[in-house]
Amino acid sequence: MISTSAVDAYIQKNSARFVEELKELCSFPSISNHGAEAVKPARDWLGERLGRFTDRVETLEAGGMPALYAEVPGAGRRKLLLYQHYDVQPVDPIELWDSKPFEPAEKDGRIIARGVADDKADVMARIHAVETLKKVGAIPVTLRFLIEGEEEIGSKTFEKIAHEHSSKLSADGCLWESGTSFDESGRPTLQFGCRGLVYLQLRVRFLNFDQHSGLASIYPSAAMYLIEALASLRDQDMNIRIEGFYDGVVPPTEADRRMMAKIDPEVEQRKQLVGFERLVRDPKPENVIEQLLFTPTCNIAGVTIGYQGPGSKTVLPAEVTAKLDFRLIPNQEPAHVLESLRKHLDSHGFEKVEIVWSDSEKPARSDPDSDVAKAMIECVRELHGEPILWPFMQATGPMHPVVADLGIPTVLPVGVGRPDNRVHAPNENIHAADYINAIRLMCRVWERFGA
Repeated sequence: MISTSAVDAYIQKNSARFVEELKELCSFPSISNHGAEAVKPARDWLGERLGRFTDRVETLEAGGMPALYAEVPGAGRRKLLLYQHYDVQPVDPIELWDSKPFEPAEKDGRIIARGVADDKADVMARIHAVETLKKVGAIPVTLRFLIEGEEEIGSKTFEKIAHEHSSKLSADGCLWESGTSFDESGRPTLQFGCRGLVYLQLRVRFLNFDQHSGLASIYPSAAMYLIEALASLRDQDMNIRIEGFYDGVVPPTEADRRMMAKIDPEVEQRKQLVGFERLVRDPKPENVIEQLLFTPTCNIAGVTIGYQGPGSKTVLPAEVTAKLDFRLIPNQEPAHVLESLRKHLDSHGFEKVEIVWSDSEKPARSDPDSDVAKAMIECVRELHGEPILWPFMQATGPMHPVVADLGIPTVLPVGVGRPDNRVHAPNENIHAADYINAIRLMCRVWERFGA
C-alpha cells in the first residue's frame, strides 16, 4: 500500500501545476454540437496526456464522435472502468459571461470556464491521480479510461460502442463522472444510477409562408394548434395525460425511502438560489426527494414561434416547433414513451403534429452495496465525512449499457460538483480546492478497491 501522506504530499507540491493543466484542457472549445472538428483537438490533447502513462491509447468509433480509450495496467487483479466525457455544452448566451468561456479565469478560489465542472475536471483529476500514484509507487488496479465525445448531444453512439467493445470495457466496477458532489450544506453525496431521457422536436406547418394576422379569421394557426397539443400532455402538477406513459414505473423500495430520508431537500436554500415561489404539487419536506427522483417528467425545453424582435409585427406564423424532454425512471422504456406520445396526439385530434426527430437514453440503477460502492463510501467518509447516498441522480447519462448490458457495478463519486457550479449556464465554475481533493479521493479509492 502506498502511504496516504506520500500521495498527499505529491499532490500538494504539484497542485498549482495540476490546476494550470486543467485550465489548458478547458481552453479547447470542444462543443460537440459544433461537429467532429470542434472536439478533435481536445481528444488529441488528452490522448497525448494518457500516452505518457501507457501505450494502450486508442479511439473507439461507431459512427459518431469517437470516444477515447486508454488502459493503464495495475498491479492488482481488479479492473476499474472510468467514465467521463471531453465534450461540452454551447456557451450561449455569451453576453452573460464575466470572462471568455474558453480562456479559463480564476477568481475567489474558483476556476471559471465552459466545461470545467461538466466534465473536464473529472477527466483531469483522474489523469493527475494516475501521475501521482506512478510517481510515489504503483497503480494498484488496472484502469480503463473511457472518455466519451458526444455526451452533451445525447451519447448517440455510446450504446453501440459499449456493445462492440465490451471486452475492453469489462471491469469489476465503474466510477462514473461525478454528479452533484456536495449539497448546499457542504455534505458529500454519492449516487448509484440515473434517470432516463426522451428528447424530441415537434413541428406543425399549416401555410406555405407567414401571413398577415388579419387573415387569422380564415387561415388556421399552427401556433395555436401546437400550443393546444402541448397543453394536452400534462397539467400544472406534473400529472402526465399520455395513456400508457406510466407503464414500467417502479415505486421506491423501503431501502430507497430510508436512503432518501437522510437527504436534506434544502427547499429554502434552493428557493433563494433558483427563485421559485412553490414546488410542483407543493410536497411536504419529507416527500420532496421522492417526488424529485421517482416522478417522471414532461418538460417543454423550447418553443419557436413567429416574430420575436422589438416592437410589433402582425403576423400569422406558417410554422411552429417545440422541443420536449421526458425524464424517465426505472423501468420506463423510451421507445414505449415515444409510441405512447404518438398515439396520444393522434387520438386527441393532433395528428398533424409531426415528431421531427428524437433521442433517448434508458434509466439505470446500480447496487449501493457493491464492492466499488463500499470502497467509495469508506474513502469519502475518511476524506470528507459521512456521505449522503442517493438511489440515483435526477439527471441522465448513458449509464444503462454499462450497468445493465455489461453488468458493471457503478457509482457516481464525489468530485467537484456543487449546486452553484452553474453547469450548462454562463460562468460555469468549480472550487480549485475541490479539484485537488478530487485527485486525492481518486488515489484513495483506487488503493482501497485494488486491495
